[in-house]
Amino acid sequence: MKNNDLKDVFYLKYPELKQLTKIMRVFILCLLCSIQFLFAENSYSQSARVTMNLKNVKLAKVLNEIESQTSYLFIYNNKVGVDQTTTVNVKDKPTAEVLDHVLKNTNISYSMEGAHIILSANANTKETGATQQDRLVTGTIKDKNGEPLIGVSVAIKGTSTGTMTDIDGNFSIKVPAGKALEVTYIGYVSQTLNVGNQTSFDVVLKESDVNLDEVVVTALGIKRAQKALSYNVQEIKGDQLTGVKDVNLMNSLSGKVAGVNINASAAGIGGATRVVMRGSKSITKDNNALYVIDGVPIFNANKGGLNQNNEYADQPRGEGISDLNPDDIESMSVLTGPAAAALYGSNAANGAIVITTKKGATGKPKVTISNQTTFSRPFVMPDFQNKYGNKTGEYKSWGDVQNKYAYNPSDFFDTGATSQTSATLSVGTDKNQTFMSLGSTKANGIIPENDYMKYNATLRNTTKFLNDKMILDFGFSYIKQKDQNMMAQGQYYNPLTAIYTYPRGEDFSYAKNYELYSDALGYNVQQWKFGDQGLGMQNPYWIINRNRMVNKRDRYMMNVNLQYNIFDWMNVMGRARLDNSQNNFTQKNYASTHQLFASETGRFKSTKEDYKQAYADLLLNINKYFGSYSLSANIGTSISDMRSDESGVDGASLMIPNFFAITNIDKNAPKTRLIQDGWHEQTQSVFANVELGWKSMLYLTLTGRNDWASALANTSNSSFFYPSVGVSGVVSEMVKLPSFISYMKVRGSYSSVGSAIPRNLSIPTYEYDEQGGFWKTNTYMPITDLKPERTGSWEAGLSSKFWGNRLSFDMTWYKSNTKNQTLKVPVSPTTGYTSMYIQTGNVENQGVEITLGADNKWGNFNWNSTFTASYNKNTIKQLGKYADPVTGEMVTLESISQGGIGASEFRLMVGGTMGDFYVKKKLKYDDKGAVVLNENGSPELENTMDKVGSVLPKWNLGFRNDFRWKDINFGFLVSARLGGIVVSPTQAILDGFGVTKATAVARDNGGVMIGNTKIDPYKYYSVTGQTEGLLSDYIYKATNVRLQEVSVGYTLPSKWFNDVMKVNVSFVGRNLWMIYNKAPFDPEATASTGTYFQGIDYFMQPSLRNLGFSVKVEF
Repeated sequence: MKNNDLKDVFYLKYPELKQLTKIMRVFILCLLCSIQFLFAENSYSQSARVTMNLKNVKLAKVLNEIESQTSYLFIYNNKVGVDQTTTVNVKDKPTAEVLDHVLKNTNISYSMEGAHIILSANANTKETGATQQDRLVTGTIKDKNGEPLIGVSVAIKGTSTGTMTDIDGNFSIKVPAGKALEVTYIGYVSQTLNVGNQTSFDVVLKESDVNLDEVVVTALGIKRAQKALSYNVQEIKGDQLTGVKDVNLMNSLSGKVAGVNINASAAGIGGATRVVMRGSKSITKDNNALYVIDGVPIFNANKGGLNQNNEYADQPRGEGISDLNPDDIESMSVLTGPAAAALYGSNAANGAIVITTKKGATGKPKVTISNQTTFSRPFVMPDFQNKYGNKTGEYKSWGDVQNKYAYNPSDFFDTGATSQTSATLSVGTDKNQTFMSLGSTKANGIIPENDYMKYNATLRNTTKFLNDKMILDFGFSYIKQKDQNMMAQGQYYNPLTAIYTYPRGEDFSYAKNYELYSDALGYNVQQWKFGDQGLGMQNPYWIINRNRMVNKRDRYMMNVNLQYNIFDWMNVMGRARLDNSQNNFTQKNYASTHQLFASETGRFKSTKEDYKQAYADLLLNINKYFGSYSLSANIGTSISDMRSDESGVDGASLMIPNFFAITNIDKNAPKTRLIQDGWHEQTQSVFANVELGWKSMLYLTLTGRNDWASALANTSNSSFFYPSVGVSGVVSEMVKLPSFISYMKVRGSYSSVGSAIPRNLSIPTYEYDEQGGFWKTNTYMPITDLKPERTGSWEAGLSSKFWGNRLSFDMTWYKSNTKNQTLKVPVSPTTGYTSMYIQTGNVENQGVEITLGADNKWGNFNWNSTFTASYNKNTIKQLGKYADPVTGEMVTLESISQGGIGASEFRLMVGGTMGDFYVKKKLKYDDKGAVVLNENGSPELENTMDKVGSVLPKWNLGFRNDFRWKDINFGFLVSARLGGIVVSPTQAILDGFGVTKATAVARDNGGVMIGNTKIDPYKYYSVTGQTEGLLSDYIYKATNVRLQEVSVGYTLPSKWFNDVMKVNVSFVGRNLWMIYNKAPFDPEATASTGTYFQGIDYFMQPSLRNLGFSVKVEF
């Protein structure tokens, strides 16, 4: 066989590798081009020639002209006299020759270091003394992380003579005897070097304890001074996300910021993450945070919610934000309040996470290669019994003591493995910078045949031209992702219903032989003798091998940012972004699958989903000082266009069994259906942000935005305006405080953020009746006047630093009310309709966010610690009233049901919360207070509607510590949730099947004691241990404390590698120890990223405990 034939066979077996090969070719080509560009430019610089004819101009003008004609950048301090006048007339002369001419007879000398020319002021005779006493001193200046600092001023103390460090942080200077050197750099503590007889120095500069000009990325992706902000912004650096990686980078935020409730999906690796800031606000709309990448809001295609809030829901899938490569991220700014995100549009009412991606950096090429490999096992599982088996011919384990078979459900789970590899390149000159990266993620879940793969390729280039007045920033990302058999909870397609309940007196090896060949049918059929047990149950190995669900996604994102600097204090900027993804989902159910899911010949479902987002904006940015006053303003307009299109077919029956092709679908089968769905929405906006400052200590911020949303078409409110106002004051600049208070700022703000009604409500639409085969008209009354949902929010805060930056404290109080909620209510059939929409309701969230930090250093030992605490109280203040369309009478909305499992329900009532959980059954007692038993001796239940608690937490806590001693680092994160309840219908069902430790203990004790009545365990649990049973027995406190993250690393000595590279090796872990938990599952896991169905375990996949290692190499 030829080599080409071997390659083709290999690609047929692994088609994704063919695509990866193409990506790698493009990456290598870009790498070679960038290196060629870099060396070409360096080569040009060495022979760069200039032409100019300038008379009686300042030296600064000559330097600017040289910069414009070459790639050189001049570096000098204010001691270099560039205001002196000179004349030059040269044509096609080398740069060095021109400099020799213009600097002749001046006190300025120069040195050429790569693309940099460093100017230094020479000392006169009086200052330096005799030249024979001068000593040549050299050195290197770096920061605490070992990175060279460019442009650091190194001057002879008490004189105007000095130099600056080059691109590698190196300097050299002649120092007279007895003189010292003074090292200064903005943002760092100055140092004095006593030279003496020493000729070489290795200097490490320490960052200033209190940096009042610290900046963070805020609304519109624009950097602003932290001291000027009137709202809470918490910034997380990229290395805090990559220290212990997660496939979905949002999980890495958990416990690290205040005011954010993060729940990882029970779908496992690649699953969506629920991110809610300052409590749930909307009764009917999504409450997840908005994501912003490089200043542009993105549409996060989230498939983590359930299609119905009960045990029959489809299995969830992933989300768009998990496509990002964590190693591409420079930082994240978490804007927890709507005031902080008022300029982002209607979705910002839920807060925003602003992601800033990496750019190329000026300097020598930097290559980073990293890999993290972790291994996973179930974290928290129910307590099972293996003492009592099943009776002959029965499935439930209510038989006698058995010792024939030892069965442990945890043996079903594999040891999952996740490998995340990334390679990045940063290269650039002062005019052009490039960043490129490749990422690969490959994972196998703990459930067999659950796989996840993702490949990332990113290119970003930033270029300056037109004398640096214009900046072009272009980025492109491509993601290829595939997941198989993603499973979170429920009855359908869930192997855990059989794994957990499998009869303890049966040989489990029977289940592993999940199929047998049928001579009569001519193909393999499922082997499962136990029936579905009322749980849609199948052979668990048949589910994972013969009910496969595969999702493939191709996504590309392109963005361009063009900025022109009109003046040094004003620029105009235009941005555009395209974000398109295509999802192909297939589901193959083989013949003999349970008839709930497929016909006797099998089922094939194939859908294609396209998501497209186009965004563009135009901004005018102003940043100017007027004496004691400052003005920072952003004025702009934007358009966001999003659409989704889905098409496909759900073939309930196949003509040829197990041949999965659209052409083989029996189109006449009763349940076969064509799939076509989609939506299109557009928002056009104008906005403005104005910040007025006085003496860099008092700031007033005003914002305003007006949206024209397509969802409001045909209503009386085609657009809506929402403003915000905020004040910030640096108290430590206004008055003299005690010496231990280094910095103190107070702030306050108010915002009103609008959110359009759900799409399609105001536009006549028709629903296709799949059973009847016809189009149905609207069943709700025509809408005459609908307004946007609106959230009004107050916020006040205090930020302070003590003893330099060794201790910091930040506290925020907030209160928000969300009104004009769009609700659907029933109406009398005499109207000709079944329902109508009203706008009412008021959901209040009030709480506190606290962050306490410590940063200390003792010699070679560093300790950095952060404690975060968040408290939120969610209250339904009003559900509202509405006029009956027939009688005109006012009707009070007493409650709203949001579904549930069995004899339970999420119910919204005035005075309650959006997480209130009710049970519908309770034990029946007689007049004497004894449990009522029926004639069989089983307890009787009666109907009720009792609130048992709220699934919402009261407090979320995080405590992170990082220690570093020389080249050894150690870090850990402890997180906690206090308050709230969770419920486990899983535990109820397992009790009913007699497979839990509790049922074994009850049998050992001879019964279950209820008051003074002892009840036979089988008779008790057969009634109470089911979803329609006594779910109040299965309510648990949600309070839990865990060791969430651990990392221990060592940076190998560079001399081992001839100082060519830095290598760090680390041990990493996540969810290593559940310190406190009373529930039989992980209370922080969720089956749904939606608002409801939180805190419910219905055969959820266990959360994961991860252990592994990480290697990072930097060249």
